[in-house]
Amino acid sequence: MKGQHYVHAIQVNTEKCIGCSHCMQVCSTQAIRIVNGHARIMPERCVDCGECYSVCPVAAVYVKDDELELNLQKFIYKIALVPAVFFGQFPTQYSVSQISSAIRKLGFNAVFEVEHAVDFIKEQYVEIAEDAEIARPVISSFCPSVVRLIQVMFPSLTENILRLKAPHDLAAIYLRHINSNSNINPEEIGVFYFTPCASKIVAAKAPEGEDDSPTDVVVSMKLLYNKVYRIIKDIPLSDDLKRSSTMEPDSIKWALSATEREYFKGRSLAIDGVENVIKFLEKLESGHITDIDFLELRVCDQGCAGGILCPGNRFLTVERIGERVKKLQNRLVENKEVVNPLMNHRELLEKGCKTEAIKPREGLLLDDDVEIALQKMKKIKALNSYLPGFDCGACGAPTCKNLAEDIVKGKANMSYCVFVQRVMEKNYKLSPEQAFQTIEKIWGKDRLNKYKDNHGEKES
Repeated sequence: MKGQHYVHAIQVNTEKCIGCSHCMQVCSTQAIRIVNGHARIMPERCVDCGECYSVCPVAAVYVKDDELELNLQKFIYKIALVPAVFFGQFPTQYSVSQISSAIRKLGFNAVFEVEHAVDFIKEQYVEIAEDAEIARPVISSFCPSVVRLIQVMFPSLTENILRLKAPHDLAAIYLRHINSNSNINPEEIGVFYFTPCASKIVAAKAPEGEDDSPTDVVVSMKLLYNKVYRIIKDIPLSDDLKRSSTMEPDSIKWALSATEREYFKGRSLAIDGVENVIKFLEKLESGHITDIDFLELRVCDQGCAGGILCPGNRFLTVERIGERVKKLQNRLVENKEVVNPLMNHRELLEKGCKTEAIKPREGLLLDDDVEIALQKMKKIKALNSYLPGFDCGACGAPTCKNLAEDIVKGKANMSYCVFVQRVMEKNYKLSPEQAFQTIEKIWGKDRLNKYKDNHGEKES
């Protein structure tokens, strides 16, 4: 349990943070506390879903990705690994070829769409669905935030998580392989993945069930969009319909909700939105929901189209991707073939497509010793029953139960609760000065400076 290190893309700029607690209130895993007037993320609880990023009124919560310009200089041969939702950010007047050409103008030698790897994943799903030894329901590992959510809140379900690498990892494996026979040193070939969300940055930097990721650089899709949009109007129009389809049409929709489930035999459900996912998993873990073969779970509404690093409207993105799928289906009728170069390397991908079993997060254990951990659980329960149960957040924790946990872990004390403070003051166990100092420790010294005295008169 000790010495656990977690990599996170979601960060807080304390210089900007005003301690409004909006982020703490929306965090589904109770990973945020207010300390000294600023939001502080508990790394063992954070799943990088980005809910805090979306509600921060002063942009103090930010996503830490790799520096694009700096990394472009590090490699001789640069490959842009781009998901289909990126192409869906642009109005349909811009073709995939135009957008890809614009990306190349930024300094890339090649552009490859992530969803080419989905054709291979579909084949794997057929085999997995027929394997009766795999625990049911099989839970998709596509969304990294879902994987981490299960590790944090539903550890008993970790064995149900599908042990299959993400499409961007499989695509990167393929790209490294086909370029390994070139005259370029493999270390000078850079695979740049442009992500629609923060959790996929973490998945590339510290993948679950893998030693490392085959991608080299992970950059916000929002940054790429801004750069491409500036120059795309100067790119000549091109007709994508003249070329053969390089992947199955439906593969393009893989990152959207309710596509993945269609390719797993049996009773399959698709659920998106972090609160919906949590409520469903609660019922699943408690045994109230049974007889399900496959679960497609996405933290973001509409799947990756709703990712926090997608600059466009998620509903328009879904519509545009749907229109592109129709065009590809029409092209398939005309050309009667799909020429996916990645599928010529099935043997390579089959050897490297699986991950190790996903484990619960050890950092959430109350103690390595089971007996001591049980004693601490009893203390938490007792403290929680003593606290008022208002879940007001004035203590700097989102709920009374979270405060009880923090007290047992030695990170807080009972006087953090403003209601307990009043009782302690009444019984002469806490002075007004001590109570004031406790409030300052949570909300910062400057927060109450606008009040001059106990009469509530404001400073002039």
